[in-house]
Amino acid sequence: MRPVPSLIFKEMILLKKEKSFCLADYRESGLLLSLPASPHETLRFAADELKTHLALAGYRCSVEEERAAENGGLALRFAGSGNDMGEEEFELAAENGCMVIVGGSPRAVLYGAYRFLEEHAGIAWPTPEHRSVPMDKPATITGSRRFKPSFPRRGIVLESAETSEYALALIDWSAKNGLNDLFFTIELWERDAEQLRPELAKRQLMLTLGGHNLDRFFPAAELYSEHPEWFALAGEEGVRMTDQPCYSCEAGVKVMIGNIVSFVERELEKGVVLRTLSLWPNDNKRVCGCAACREAGFIATYVGFLDRLRQAFETSGIEVNVEHIAYNAQLEWRMLEDVPASSELDTLIACWGRNYRDSFEAPTLPRDVRFKAAVDRWAEACETFGTGWTAFEYYSDYWMLTSLFPPLFRTIGEDMAYFRRIGATGVMSLIVPYGKSVRIIREEIEGQAVNAADAGREMDSERAGMWPNLYVFSRMSWGGEEMGTAIDRLCRHLYGSRAEICREKLERLSDALSGLTAYNTEFFKLRFTDTWLRTDGEAVFGWQPAADDGAVPRARIAECRRALAILEAPLAASGPSSAELGTTDSSNKHAAAYNSSDDSATHKSSSIELSADAAELTRYYNFVSTKLRSILSQSLGQLCAIEQRWEEAATHWREALERESEIDGWDRENCTKWLQAAMSHARE
Repeated sequence: MRPVPSLIFKEMILLKKEKSFCLADYRESGLLLSLPASPHETLRFAADELKTHLALAGYRCSVEEERAAENGGLALRFAGSGNDMGEEEFELAAENGCMVIVGGSPRAVLYGAYRFLEEHAGIAWPTPEHRSVPMDKPATITGSRRFKPSFPRRGIVLESAETSEYALALIDWSAKNGLNDLFFTIELWERDAEQLRPELAKRQLMLTLGGHNLDRFFPAAELYSEHPEWFALAGEEGVRMTDQPCYSCEAGVKVMIGNIVSFVERELEKGVVLRTLSLWPNDNKRVCGCAACREAGFIATYVGFLDRLRQAFETSGIEVNVEHIAYNAQLEWRMLEDVPASSELDTLIACWGRNYRDSFEAPTLPRDVRFKAAVDRWAEACETFGTGWTAFEYYSDYWMLTSLFPPLFRTIGEDMAYFRRIGATGVMSLIVPYGKSVRIIREEIEGQAVNAADAGREMDSERAGMWPNLYVFSRMSWGGEEMGTAIDRLCRHLYGSRAEICREKLERLSDALSGLTAYNTEFFKLRFTDTWLRTDGEAVFGWQPAADDGAVPRARIAECRRALAILEAPLAASGPSSAELGTTDSSNKHAAAYNSSDDSATHKSSSIELSADAAELTRYYNFVSTKLRSILSQSLGQLCAIEQRWEEAATHWREALERESEIDGWDRENCTKWLQAAMSHARE
């Protein structure tokens, strides 16, 4: 009778093996990727992605259709009828010694493929430039695990891109990190649509078009001279303004709607990727002062125009959602706080000018308390209307967050939890890239041309600051993951063995920089970093000591000293020096070479890439400290100049100039100009 326990034990081992799967067991034998018959384009793409990226980790794969999954195989499947799996949900399951990825839609299967690569092969994409391929043994999968997003709509708004490559990389990164909606301005889309459309389609990603693009359908240059009454009235008896329509004007609205319908019909003929049209008022606080608009109120007339557009879509058989925005353009509260009595449109809610030191749920500044009240009111209204609403955030806005780009992990995590609790159906984060933010300040505000020699001046901190924010944003848009876990993943994928010290640096940067975002409102239309400009809220002009009461430089001095005390305290974690990490430039060259190769041996080079990102974060940390010391010296000099202590001013500006020269800073020219002026005054 002794053999019986042994047989039972062997059967238990076999049963356990049937319910588990370990990728490492198939490094030598390879894997079969099985697809259903005549698979959807996105399933084929998911299989190709698995094959390509598993090859980087040393696994051979073959792909076959209409073949049942076998031991050591990977199967991609749709959820069957009667399954309770939602459209965006997917499941990773070990069945009969195989790995099965089941999704509620082709897009969900693709998400499952990428999550399998991340969680069980260790391959991840924390930034578009970085692909993490580990050296350690993959974890064993036992049983099944289901993944469900916290929000049906999860996406990124791209306001502009210098090249189509930027937008293409964003599409690829978004799918790899579980996002499903890409929002492009109509101008960008019309420039790059032929390249972007097929990339969205093969990932089954949704497209939103819109933004501040009403001029595209209602061009003042063509219409104003003959029909000035179609445009907004300044006040009750002023002139008609070319930069905002009158939404109460029947004839003008009819023209807008006709042009929009024609545009959407042409777009849908080229492929069904457009899901939402989100048209916003022109980006200013001007509202029409005609009697009809005054009586109804701005939000009612604007939403009424878009509701008529929705009805026109229904009449034409156009299945595209129409969305309106609630947004405090140029700090105009009525555009955000007024809620209509009823609406059939989904709402995009954008609170411009938050202090990102605080989460949405726990504001400390009066305007952030007001933002929370407005969003709560909209959330209640949308629940009553039976419509959805999306939180529009600025976690990746380079213009707002500046080159002193703060990691906002804690705020993002707490915001997302709050939005989920109060019923948000979507979350979007705006990207204003480095290049666009430079053009805003240099060309649109200062009137100076940006040339090729200006490329990369100061520091493009997208890689060190912006993309980590977006990685955490994407992870927190799904359920079942704690914020701390998401940050751990980010640091492990980006920095490898240097994760501990890099995480401490990110936390220091967050504590030092996140509160500077409050000055986007305090200094509106300027930012904390715009040291040599002043504004009255409308016009922007150069700094002059005789016109300055000292309040602005004093605020900057206090903030710089606070932030520097945080950054320059000894780090608790130990880690390699900058010299040990190697120079950023050479590391980036190695990383670029690694990223461009699909050779299966390149997974051995992962440590080079980790060094490059750790070096980039170290370079950014040092840049932030240098820039803050420069702003401190510039502001101290300004205070001295206001009090006509020119020799002291010259000393401070000389120190600032040295630091600006170290970082090729944008303030170098103004430091030179005012240093010369101070020296001249001191000689008098």
